[in-house]
Amino acid sequence: MICFSLFAGVLIATVWLFIIFGTSAVGILLSLAGVVSSYYLYCRGRYFQKRALDAQRGAKAETDVADLLHILSRRKWQIEYNLKIKRWGDADVVLHSPKGKWYVVDVKSHGGTKISENGRLRRRYGKKIVDFREGNLIKKVKGQAREVRLLKGASWVTAMLCFTRGSVDISEAEMSGVYVVYVSDLVDTLLRLDK
Repeated sequence: MICFSLFAGVLIATVWLFIIFGTSAVGILLSLAGVVSSYYLYCRGRYFQKRALDAQRGAKAETDVADLLHILSRRKWQIEYNLKIKRWGDADVVLHSPKGKWYVVDVKSHGGTKISENGRLRRRYGKKIVDFREGNLIKKVKGQAREVRLLKGASWVTAMLCFTRGSVDISEAEMSGVYVVYVSDLVDTLLRLDK
């Protein structure tokens, strides 16, 4: 909101300066600087607006997953949310089953159909296939699993990516050692893996 307010202020000031100085060299120079500055502020405002919406969508996705996982806590699973780890930010969900198995779940709210293409996780929108802006999500969640394993003293931590929007079209649920699931399949997959 600050960027959008500054954008409007700079734009109004630019118009006033143009009215005062007209088409003189100073007027043109100030107008050009004002237009460039206001455009920059507008772009920054749009960037921060998109980041805020992404954060809001991500928080809702994590809340939705927490609601689904409540059934596991009633079955004596231990669940931690947003566990801080050194290198990979935080682990969205860390689960420890009654059988002693550990899981880390990275929750994502990306749209599109998630596919595996040449060993890489990508998104498909119709015929268009794109990479994830955050980079290699498989590598990230594997790193989270390694950090959680060290932090918890576990012999193994199973890594999972859980998507709350779009769909998952991967023939095997596992891709490069990471289980990629849609949110509605998360609990069933955890229970199946824990057998």
